[in-house]
Amino acid sequence: MAKKQTHGRAPGKTQISISLPQDLVEKIDRLAATENRNRSNFIATHLESLAGDVEASEPPKRFKKKASKA
Repeated sequence: MAKKQTHGRAPGKTQISISLPQDLVEKIDRLAATENRNRSNFIATHLESLAGDVEASEPPKRFKKKASKA
């Protein structure tokens, strides 16, 4: 059976594309360098932490059913 190609990415990783202001990218690169991380690792690590913080602080959202018109 042929292996699925990951194009150099580690298994279980998904590549995404986002647009950021240049000054933010430069700030991320500087901060990543202070932690001896690359940009991708820095962003992934801090987004994971942020997502955990948001999950912990927000009550679960409930969706209400729309009333049907009679």
